Amino acid sequence: MKKKIFLCLFACLISIRADAALPEKQVRLGVMKFLSRTEGLSADHAAAVGDVFARMLTSSKTISVIERDQLDAIASEHKLIMSGMVTDESAVKIGKIAGCQYMILGAVTNIEKSESSTNVFIFGTSKYSAVATIDVRVVDVETTEVKLSLSETGTSSQKGTSFNFYGLTNDKLALEGMEAGAIADAASRLSLKVREALTGEHAQVIDADSKEVTLSLGATGGAQYGKLFRVYVDGTEIFDADGNSLGHKMNDIAVVKIVDVQRDFSIAETAGKGAGNISLVRRGDKIYPVTPEELQSLIKRKAFPKSRAQETKKNSELDDFLKDARNENAKTKSKTTTKSTTSKTRTKSKRSGSN
Repeated sequence: MKKKIFLCLFACLISIRADAALPEKQVRLGVMKFLSRTEGLSADHAAAVGDVFARMLTSSKTISVIERDQLDAIASEHKLIMSGMVTDESAVKIGKIAGCQYMILGAVTNIEKSESSTNVFIFGTSKYSAVATIDVRVVDVETTEVKLSLSETGTSSQKGTSFNFYGLTNDKLALEGMEAGAIADAASRLSLKVREALTGEHAQVIDADSKEVTLSLGATGGAQYGKLFRVYVDGTEIFDADGNSLGHKMNDIAVVKIVDVQRDFSIAETAGKGAGNISLVRRGDKIYPVTPEELQSLIKRKAFPKSRAQETKKNSELDDFLKDARNENAKTKSKTTTKSTTSKTRTKSKRSGSN
């Protein structure tokens, strides 16, 4: 089973290739070998997870990832890693030699698989699922401080029919590959967060019509057939008690499901009834993965608008309009007050003259 998981991850790694032509200004990252902190996942498999995560980052045009082989060679030459343990201090030293701005240390901390079934007489439906959690730390090579500490849990599930007769079952599906799918989902979520935090780059809609949308996320970025993505625009900015920005609220527009995956982009359709109006989606809208459970929560909360009135840009235009209107009213009142004062002065002058 574990060998098959490793082969699935290796296949993902081979299919994800870095672009040869890179922009001049990029954030240089080094991704150290990921560790396994959960039962059932070997050190080699954890390292493969780190490589998949690194390749997902290379799909960004604003990030340059230093190959792990180069980092391992530096560590070996300078004897910076003892007993296979990587510390923040040793990662910083390796990063400085390699010319990196940030170093990423990660670990797979949990993998679970489960099966649930519903039986009616001799027939039933089974749901096979897996979850995987990956933790990463992003260390600033210059300051040696941990810039980011992130954790994401990925999911993978599949349904199938089964035949059950007095306790004898014949499943048509198996759990093989579920763990690999969950790991890839967690890695994709983390890569999107790292890209946004370090470069401000977002995965987004690059084309849209009333039936389908094209997403900027392809196989190189971790897109998978059947995965769900919420489409949103930034809403109100949230600040903590010290006035530091914590980000923006998500003004949801719709949830879409990927139906076709290409190397650097994917095609998606509406995720179903109640998942928002796909005709409201526009080029430039941001996207982020959601689970089926999260989709149901959004539907229950009635999070999807009937129009795009929630857009920050339109709100800004409205604010400008109202500001101009208030200024005009103030000017009008000022002119009226001036005229009234002048009129009263003239009346008093006439009265004084007649006396």
